[in-house]
Formats: sequence, structure tokens, C-alpha cells
Amino acid sequence: MQRRPTPSRGRIGSRDGETGRATLCGHSLVHTDPVTSLDTRRARVFGNFAQDYDRWRPVYPPEAIDWLVPPTAAQIADVGAGTGKLTGLLLGRGLQVVAVEPDADMLAVLAANYPGAKAEQAGAENFPLDDASVDAVLVGQPWHWFDHELALTEARRVVRPGGWLGLIGNTAFPRTAWQLELARLDPDFAGRTFDEEGEEWEPPGLTGCVVESSEFPWQEELTAPGLRARLATHSAYALVAADGREHSLDEAAAVLTRE
Repeated sequence: MQRRPTPSRGRIGSRDGETGRATLCGHSLVHTDPVTSLDTRRARVFGNFAQDYDRWRPVYPPEAIDWLVPPTAAQIADVGAGTGKLTGLLLGRGLQVVAVEPDADMLAVLAANYPGAKAEQAGAENFPLDDASVDAVLVGQPWHWFDHELALTEARRVVRPGGWLGLIGNTAFPRTAWQLELARLDPDFAGRTFDEEGEEWEPPGLTGCVVESSEFPWQEELTAPGLRARLATHSAYALVAADGREHSLDEAAAVLTRE
């Protein structure tokens, strides 16, 4: 399965920056109803299966992290850090990391896996950080769950001059018939089409920032049970009634079994 991390970084040292956006090259996912607004019920479900989330969710390719991290950075805030998918990669580069995560169960997994990070239980709208205390605020996947205005205000407060807010997320990149069939079973893909043309990617809530974007395609192999386990950690499935959820997960796994 091909996946496409699409990081974005924005200069946030000044409120007077020129807005901008970058065009993604190649094939892209075009959709009409993205999950970009605050949905507290879905946003808070992940702690119910924190260990499974940590086991089955993917990380990011090294070149994407190289691009996302400021070249002279020493201290990074990983906000919405979850179980540490991004935190571990940052620590591996010798960076000092403050991992900010509101869910106690997710944070407990992170703290156990990455004791070198400073783990702080807090939301994205109230960072437990001093003014101008980090070289970047990075967000690995959950930006769409945040109150963007408050999170951006906090990022501007804590980032040192010359630093930035960096966003990164993995998205599926289906091309084959079975990949498209699998994607269309996903509740979050309802009403979406998959276009051959490039798409302009403009993360929400970054008004007043100069934004740069890039993409880093990568591939992975998953078994049918592995795919089923991963999808079970997606909020769109997690909130479905048990019978319907199991049926939907079985349908998805069956697509891969047939291949």
C-alpha cells in the first residue's frame, strides 16, 4: 500500500507574515468533506485503545522528518503527541522533546516507550511551555482535531524567533483496483474521488503564516489481520456500534485477503 506523508511548515514568529500555499505534485486524493473541524467525541476516543494505536499506526519516513525539523533546532514541542510516533523519531535525532498530549492513556504509553522525552498532559490550546522556549512546534497527524486559532496562538507564543510550526500526516494513496475498493469502504472517504491531477493542499487555520508544503511517498506491506487491527484504531470505526464496526472491519480485511 502506498502512503503519502504531506508535511507543511509555516513561519510563525510574526503575525504579519504573507500567507501562501504550495501545490502537491503527482496524483492526489481529492475530497469534498475532510475531517477538519473540531470533533471532541472522535478526538477523545484514542485512549481507549492506546496500546493498539501504538502497535499498528505507521510512523513517517526519515526524509520527511529531515524536511520538517528546522536545521539548527535543539528543543522541539511535539503537540498532540499521542503514543510518540513522532516523538521517537525526534529523540533519535538527538533533539530535546517536550511531548504534549491530553489523553492520559496515550501519554502513559509514550512515557514508557520514550522516557527521554518530557511528557506533559495538556491540550493543544494551552501549552505547558514558557514563552519563546522551543525552536519548533511539530504536530504529527492530529492538527484537524485542534482548535486552530488557539493552537496557532500558542505556537506563536512558545516558538523562538526564526522557528516554525510544522504539520505532518500520513494519507493513503490508492491506485490499484483493490486499493480503491478498500479506500471506499473507509467511512472517512465517503463522497471522495481519486483524481489523477495534482491538488493544492492548504491546511486549515494557518492564516497569517507563510506556508511551505512537500510530500514524501512511501510504501508498506500489511497482512489482512494487520490492516483490520489498524483500521480498528481509526475514530471513524471506533465510534460505530460493535456489530456494525466488526462487519465493516471484516469487509476491509476481506479485500486484502482476496489479493
